[in-house]
Amino acid sequence: MNNLQETLLFPVRDAESRKQFLIACAVMLAAFIIPILPTLVLMGYSAKIMRQVIEEKKAPSMPAWQGSDWSEMLVDGLRLWGAQIVLMFPLFILMGCGMVFMMSGTIGFSVFAEKHANSFAPIGMALFMFGILFFALFGVLSLPYGIVVSAALPHIAIKRSFQAAFEFKEWFSIFRKALGQFVLSYVVVMAVSFVFIFIMQIAMMTLILICIVPFIMIPYTAYQMLIRNTVFAQAYLVGQEGLQTA
Repeated sequence: MNNLQETLLFPVRDAESRKQFLIACAVMLAAFIIPILPTLVLMGYSAKIMRQVIEEKKAPSMPAWQGSDWSEMLVDGLRLWGAQIVLMFPLFILMGCGMVFMMSGTIGFSVFAEKHANSFAPIGMALFMFGILFFALFGVLSLPYGIVVSAALPHIAIKRSFQAAFEFKEWFSIFRKALGQFVLSYVVVMAVSFVFIFIMQIAMMTLILICIVPFIMIPYTAYQMLIRNTVFAQAYLVGQEGLQTA
């Protein structure tokens, strides 16, 4: 990430960029009406930016929205979205197990405690503690796991293949070569999210400001997706070049 300020401002850098960003916001707005599909298109648009950064080695910029590219962007977005779901599935399992154990312990204890107090109480407590354990594992592993998986997204974008998500040896070697860059990229994404949360909290303090929340959420969602995938692509490029040099 040679120039962080340039990266963070590229969606609104000039008049043409702002024009393309407004179209991205309009696509994001459509996601509130049509589920998932517009979001996939926007993810596919971010894949174009990732390829621009990695393959063409250009500074990030907002490519023009062309009618002929919409089907390709939809397919690219579907690949990225599907791959994220599959790669994050181990975390979903941990969270699901935590919910099941906690609910089993709580509901079972409330239903059977009176009749079987002596026999069920230890079991209910054990189930509840197992649920807490799974949630704790989820909390501990989600951050490092999310950083590692971030290397798969640009790999999928440049390979134009869903199967590229499972080329673990290839993209993990790139991740390992640019570990610091990927960690920094993840920190940048988290910082952008915290800034948004802070603004939302201020907006919700008054009745007048709370009316602008939807107008903040739409551009933020589009901006966050573009920035997230772009900084991951920049980190991927650093790792790729590091491997080639080695």
